[in-house]
Amino acid sequence: MENVLVTGGTGTLGREVVNRLLSLSYETSVLTSKQNVLMPGGCRIFEGDLEKNTGLDIALKNADVIIHCASNPQNSLKVDVEGTRNLIKAINRNKTHHLIYISIVGVDKSDYPYYKVKVTVEKMIKECGIPFTILRTTQFHNLVLNIITSLQIVNGVIIAPAGIKFQSIDVKEVAAYLVEFVKEKPAGLLPDRGGPEVLRIEEMINDYLDVFRLNYTLQMQKIKNERNDMFSSGVNLCPSNKYGKITWTQFLQSSLPSLH
Repeated sequence: MENVLVTGGTGTLGREVVNRLLSLSYETSVLTSKQNVLMPGGCRIFEGDLEKNTGLDIALKNADVIIHCASNPQNSLKVDVEGTRNLIKAINRNKTHHLIYISIVGVDKSDYPYYKVKVTVEKMIKECGIPFTILRTTQFHNLVLNIITSLQIVNGVIIAPAGIKFQSIDVKEVAAYLVEFVKEKPAGLLPDRGGPEVLRIEEMINDYLDVFRLNYTLQMQKIKNERNDMFSSGVNLCPSNKYGKITWTQFLQSSLPSLH
């Protein structure tokens, strides 16, 4: 059975990847810069920091496969670019035979800074000489929910950006798909993988209000910033590649016990 190391294993996707690996009895370990991290039983924890280039050699020593989920949109040049560069340099090429990386649909079609960083990281992985698989997915349902819950509310009115669409996908489905490649041959850049439906953000907000029984009025406004401009351009969608099964409404319904 393969020994799998997960970077970013304490994040939204990383935790689901770890859970999936453990359920399939893979030897699973996590590289994290956090202290006193609680992870499921059976998961080995290595303290290390990709950005600071500490603890990598020990964590990577016995890794057959690496699933690279570590990322930080707020500090992407350091965490994503420098961190991946340090990771690649530290990989034990006599042991590791597969590097699996999670990216985002549309990163090669936008000047959005975080997307340009993801393209840079993809290029580094393609050129590092280690057999690789890169999966680009659309936004997770969790991200859209975070966007919605962070919207400004004024006198019972939610102010939302007009013109945005998402094809969000469930993080558990992405984790399961990534883990499938642990036992497969490296596949290079995979076809884009999106959620089951393309929805306008106003539709998603109304579904959120219905599921959570919230009595707010929705007001759509043209709110210009780099991220909204990117999401309104459509580069984040892949309507011909609807692989996800769990819909936005189903995700919201499943979130009720944990949020209320």
